[in-house]
Amino acid sequence: MPGENTSSTNPGTSQKKKRPMGLKARAAKKHKTSNDQPTEDGAQEVNDFGDSNTATIMLKNDGNEASEIDELEGIFDGALEALSADDPERALTLLRGTIHECDRILRVHDEQGQVALLEAKFFYIYGMALFSISEIAEPDDKHEYLVLARDRLVQAEELMNEDLGWKVLEGLAKVRLELAATATDVIDNDDAEQKEKGDRLINDAVGSLDKALSVLPKDLPEQLVAESLGIFDLVLSLVDSRRLSESASFSLLTWAEDTSSKLPDALSNTDVRTAQGRCKWIFSSILLEQQDEETGEVPRREELVESLGAALVLLKGIETNDALLLHGEAALNLGNIVDGEKRQEELYAEAVDCFKLVQDKGELPEQFAQFLEDFENEDDDDDGDDGDDDNDDGDQDGDQDGNQEL
Repeated sequence: MPGENTSSTNPGTSQKKKRPMGLKARAAKKHKTSNDQPTEDGAQEVNDFGDSNTATIMLKNDGNEASEIDELEGIFDGALEALSADDPERALTLLRGTIHECDRILRVHDEQGQVALLEAKFFYIYGMALFSISEIAEPDDKHEYLVLARDRLVQAEELMNEDLGWKVLEGLAKVRLELAATATDVIDNDDAEQKEKGDRLINDAVGSLDKALSVLPKDLPEQLVAESLGIFDLVLSLVDSRRLSESASFSLLTWAEDTSSKLPDALSNTDVRTAQGRCKWIFSSILLEQQDEETGEVPRREELVESLGAALVLLKGIETNDALLLHGEAALNLGNIVDGEKRQEELYAEAVDCFKLVQDKGELPEQFAQFLEDFENEDDDDDGDDGDDDNDDGDQDGDQDGNQEL
């Protein structure tokens, strides 16, 4: 949107006359002050203004004059570092600065009729800054930021080169997934038109996911698997948050299962199998949440039993904590719904074994520790009852022997 101002991309924020993060490394070189200090690695430390709405960042300095895009990248990198350090106040300041600077650069290029000269990297930074600020913005502002982020990343996609392709497409997939999630609260699935809109958002997200994975290097299987697993984690975490409709959740789970099965050495790679087992468990848990509390009946029972059983097969023999906890949960819940006391006891024992392995590492979550405690107490009670039965039998035998002797 050429010529837009800061207020159009900063919902809920006020326009400031002084540009808080308009950093100019070349100006800093020419007009050094006590706030501009070169660091040991040759980077330039710039403290733009001395008020609460500004932040000090480190600009890369390789000895050459920094371009506007380099400076922009420096601000955005600082924002990401602040987010990683769990410093939302600093992150928000730097993200606003990034967006403000992007607005200014775009406006200047538009006035000069040179928007076509802007590269994919500019629109990528612009889009991801908008996406990042949507993550910490007020809920009422989130959707507007996401729409703007999508538009900028679409522009980046149109201009992207091979080096930037994966990052742009991954970012676009993240934005479209979030758009689908934020739309869930306002879409009425009983309304055909709105349901179609919701389905379209999910389809757009899946399309971006597929396109992102398609640009990964097939001749580097380790990188392909690692980046793919990152995407699967993003998708599964969103589904597991229950922010999507059931149909959207099942669509994404199916996509993750199908796509992961096509990865190199999918059957032998324990990380891939763990992701697939997680798919099965999340699908199962969605069905389990619909269990009738009075009758204990669950919808699509056969599918549920099959899904939990498949999870056990996929996770068997994997001894990472994540896999063991998933394995234990699947075994425990399958034990709750299968027929046959013997099979139930086998599954409970399998769950206990998994949880104990994690417990031995000192990392068992509280809810599972409570299950173990209850299970072991129940076993102790059963043993005590058996002992009483044995004593009763002994008394009866003694009486019988005594009677016989008499």
